[in-house]
Amino acid sequence: MTEKLGLVIFIALISMSTLASNTQRTKAATKTIGVSTTDGRVEIWFHSFDTAQSLDFYPYEPETAGYIFAWVDLSIKNVGSEDVHINWNYAYLKDADNYLYTGRHADSPKEFPLLKLPPEETIRGEFYFEIPTESIIEEFIWSDLRSYVSVVIPEFPSFLLLPLFMLATLLAVIVYRRKHAI
Repeated sequence: MTEKLGLVIFIALISMSTLASNTQRTKAATKTIGVSTTDGRVEIWFHSFDTAQSLDFYPYEPETAGYIFAWVDLSIKNVGSEDVHINWNYAYLKDADNYLYTGRHADSPKEFPLLKLPPEETIRGEFYFEIPTESIIEEFIWSDLRSYVSVVIPEFPSFLLLPLFMLATLLAVIVYRRKHAI
């Protein structure tokens, strides 16, 4: 009986370890950043980062096998004296290996439109990317011919993994005891 309980706990440990490594790599949970940064020409407020296997709008699925969609929700303010061109070609995600992923078009109602942002105007929207499932995204970069602004994206909070593990272990013990109750 003790061997079976040990086996159940071992399986729970392996399951939680797999879940933890997958969650951290794909950043499946939304990350609320809530910070702003500027280069004197544009000011960017970074609101959140999220990923998904598919979208509810075109292009629905990533073009490349083994890739997922990632997107950032942010506000851009023109703090300079000239128009700022808003275009997803100026948006990048940088991963832990310093690889840059360029923005791509998506038919989301929240996607940034292509426009010229006048001085002192602010617009909020989302930029979309396709990234490998195993990528660890560390930074969002806005880079056009005149501006370079970057924001660090924090990792999945590791302090959440222990409570998740404890909950899975407790559930495994409860299931085992109910199945083997006398």
